[in-house]
Amino acid sequence: MAPIDRSATPLVRVQELAKVFHQHGHAVHALANVSASIWAGETLGLVGESGSGKTTFARALLGLVAPSGGSVEVEGRTVPPRLGQRTREDVRSLQIVFQNPDSALNRRHTVRRILRRALNKLADLTGPAAETRLLELVQSVRLAERYLTVRPNQLSGGLKQRVAIARAFAGEPRLVVCDEPTSALDVSVQAAILNLLVELQTDRKVAYLFISHDLGVVRYISDRIAVLYLGRLMEFGPAEVVFGPPHHPYTEALLSSVPTIDGTGRERIKLAGEIPSAASPPSGCVFHTRCHRRVGAICDEQEPPLIEVEEGHLMRCHIPIDELRQLQQEDKEGKQEQEEVVSA
Repeated sequence: MAPIDRSATPLVRVQELAKVFHQHGHAVHALANVSASIWAGETLGLVGESGSGKTTFARALLGLVAPSGGSVEVEGRTVPPRLGQRTREDVRSLQIVFQNPDSALNRRHTVRRILRRALNKLADLTGPAAETRLLELVQSVRLAERYLTVRPNQLSGGLKQRVAIARAFAGEPRLVVCDEPTSALDVSVQAAILNLLVELQTDRKVAYLFISHDLGVVRYISDRIAVLYLGRLMEFGPAEVVFGPPHHPYTEALLSSVPTIDGTGRERIKLAGEIPSAASPPSGCVFHTRCHRRVGAICDEQEPPLIEVEEGHLMRCHIPIDELRQLQQEDKEGKQEQEEVVSA
């Protein structure tokens, strides 16, 4: 695949995106001024626990919910905040593959009707031109033509997701949001769907916003990683940098549950309690109530800014990156010494 040209205008630029929901008289700050850019042909992985704001970010980007502040640009042009205000070109440029194809596909319609409807609405295709494009679509997602006459409830989970991917690609999108697209599938089927997404990206230079709880999957498919916690970006950078120490303490905790290639694993970091409510976030650093590296009052009282700690690598933490590097290296060496003592 060709290298990503970051000197060009980003395909999608999100600036200071914020979302406040009002529930039972409380203001729920689901997103707090999140900014990110995605270039053509790249995959931005978005990770974080449930309640971190991942889906809200995706829905605001797509116009499914109107943001309370900030903007979304596509190729340098600001698009309206609500989906109903966007042009057909805006809608076809930004598409989504949902986690659960059962709820995303109309079970009363055949696969052919589902895809023909998408081709009509997104690409303005009808008649023979639509049928030709339909056959190209199903071939591109490795879906046999015999499935065109069946309904989604007659298909396996993997086949349903292939239909959902074909529908998302009906209008030749520029960016596709993949919201946990493999989490409901068996492991072997997950691999096939991931490989399919990689093939489509290579062929069409489409960009992905890939949302997942599975950090192994995110690492496999992503060029850069954004780590969200309570609606805030805690760490952002190239995948190999974010997955290699030093990490933000929250990223460190998330990664501690991922097996390493050599099978030794990391010391599992168990975060205290549940993620706080966005209706009443902690003062200071919002992560300080669960952070295993909390350094004192500054964490309780002052929210750290998101700063560039290395080229292209941003982090929101009061602990300087060199100190984090030293602390995490010491922890690693201590674990190795313990393992040597046990095996002796």
